[in-house]
Amino acid sequence: MKTILIVDDSPTIRKLLTYVLKKQDYIIAEAEDGIDAMEKLSHVQADIIIVDLNMPNMDGIEFAKSLRSNFYYMDTPIIMLTTTKDDELKRQALEAGVNLFLNKPIQPNILLYKVQSLLMGVE
Repeated sequence: MKTILIVDDSPTIRKLLTYVLKKQDYIIAEAEDGIDAMEKLSHVQADIIIVDLNMPNMDGIEFAKSLRSNFYYMDTPIIMLTTTKDDELKRQALEAGVNLFLNKPIQPNILLYKVQSLLMGVE
């Protein structure tokens, strides 16, 4: 069974994503920002990470950079799910190592498809 780490400062978004992803029997871990996520990753092995861009303490781009500098997580798929439509921030996120940059709101079936596609590439 695959584990997904959801990193978002909005409890509502985390609950919504958890609801959608648990329908496919994924194990879900949650973090409220990048620093919290790095702490969680010390004892949770995530197969894929869904991260918001705009968060306090450590934003999604800094989190992606930090994750990619860790040998153990350098290949873990990262989906950035955000309301931001700024092309420059999208470029920065992709350069930081984000695999997919998706905009909120996203339809559940599209999110599930994207998650499954990235996980299939990992196996």
